[in-house]
Amino acid sequence: MATSGSWNLSATAEDIITTSLEDLQILGDGQSYSDLSAAAKATMLRRLNYLVKQWQGTADFAPGLKVSTRQRVTLFLAKNQIQYTVGPASSDSRATTQYGRTTISAAEAIGQTTLSITSNTDTTTYPGTTVTMTASDIVGIELDDGTIQWSTISGTPSTTMTIADALTVAAAAGNYVYWFTSRAQHFPVIELAVLRDSNGNDLPIDVFRTVQAYEAIANKSGQGDPTSILVEPNVLNTRITLDLKPQDVTKQLRLTVLYPAEDYDSSSNDIAFPQEWYAALAAELGKRSAPSYGKMWTPTMEENRKEALAMARSVNPEVSNAYFEPGEL
Repeated sequence: MATSGSWNLSATAEDIITTSLEDLQILGDGQSYSDLSAAAKATMLRRLNYLVKQWQGTADFAPGLKVSTRQRVTLFLAKNQIQYTVGPASSDSRATTQYGRTTISAAEAIGQTTLSITSNTDTTTYPGTTVTMTASDIVGIELDDGTIQWSTISGTPSTTMTIADALTVAAAAGNYVYWFTSRAQHFPVIELAVLRDSNGNDLPIDVFRTVQAYEAIANKSGQGDPTSILVEPNVLNTRITLDLKPQDVTKQLRLTVLYPAEDYDSSSNDIAFPQEWYAALAAELGKRSAPSYGKMWTPTMEENRKEALAMARSVNPEVSNAYFEPGEL
């Protein structure tokens, strides 16, 4: 017997929609997604988006799902700044899932735009991964006044780097330079946080889950390394508030978070869920769509949906727990 020898099964939004409509017998033998009207396609894609957004990052709903959505976000701190927003919609977001670090190789005076750097690549912040500077990357330069100046890279760096905004304060040789390409997404769930120093040593940070816990802090104007943070997911950004005003900008907050589910802008977009979730997505989408098409959701369909969901929920035993649904014994 010859097996396929492959493990790369993927599904698109179209595949999930087609499967759900086949179960409802809206699409019969020989029919496909292309037989749907434009209005039906738009409706089903919208429902799929609503479904995946409802299922995103909910640790108590599906503990096994969080493994595939987990990200490590680095938030760069600013001197004396106590509140930050994380997300691409934030104009001041200094958070990313991957960054590089190097140093200034020769003292640079105020007003400089072309800076000498030790290297344009880094493998230390992500061991085994080479992070290389590219044009338009966001770049932060540690200045001699203990702040970080943020700008963007112009052109392709080598032993020198050109920045769009001239230095507002001098930068000595040995000062750190940080760069990254993409801002981190806002996130609905945070699992833990640490404060990482320039040597890679981590100090655990308390994460407040309620605003009441944060407001109970008597003095919020003190200076020093943060020891706790309040995390508030908003519509487009996640707001992070520290308990102390940072002074050492060579330290960063390292956040372990659950990323939001990706949008499905087109039916051709691949499903950004593990393979074990395809059947559950199709069954749940079918159940939610049945009333609109006047279709009966049968006991057999419901049993198949529950089974698919239960198996998907428990796909990772390390982080999965027992759960109960209404009407089940």
